[in-house]
Amino acid sequence: MDMTQQLKAAHKTSIYHRAEILASETCGCFYCLAIFSPQQITQWTDPNDDTALCPECDIDSVLGSASGFPITSEFLTAMREYWFGDC
Repeated sequence: MDMTQQLKAAHKTSIYHRAEILASETCGCFYCLAIFSPQQITQWTDPNDDTALCPECDIDSVLGSASGFPITSEFLTAMREYWFGDC
């Protein structure tokens, strides 16, 4: 899978993912680039409260390690650049 495909696949795991987030050892936000434990997440969104909001910036751009994607500064930065551009 090339990087663009990987970024698109990772994005699909950033919504409706409560079970995956709670099963993760670590989480990261690809908007503000914060890395944190799932226990720090206190806000959820969407009709069923299934999508995590970042505890640092309140944006719904959270990935969990249980997704299989790396929760690293490098990967989160690549996600930010692809999905948000130069924000």
